[in-house]
Amino acid sequence: MIHKIKEFFGGIFGRSDLASLDDSEVREIAREMNLSAGELQQLDRCGTQASLMPRRLAQEGVDPVVVQAEWPSVWRDLQRVCTLCGSKDVCRNELDLAPEAQDWQRYCPNVGTIEALKN
Repeated sequence: MIHKIKEFFGGIFGRSDLASLDDSEVREIAREMNLSAGELQQLDRCGTQASLMPRRLAQEGVDPVVVQAEWPSVWRDLQRVCTLCGSKDVCRNELDLAPEAQDWQRYCPNVGTIEALKN
């Protein structure tokens, strides 16, 4: 089933053809990714909106390349949580306009993981 995931997702959580699959295939792919079918479909609709996460990691002194290489499951979870987050506009604005601000710790659902990676 992993090959189906790679086939339908160009990058992690990139655009896909989930609409062409039947419900059982979507559920199987979601199960393989440790997601619900609804989360997988939401990720599909969001595309690659997790692009804020590498910026946030770098801002906090964590090298995203190292996280992706050394802890791929942590990387995927960070991306999943970031993509599903409802505070993307706030995060984007803060990264663009006030990167030194620490308000992100109040709204970011990845704060615990990012803080752990800093240590």
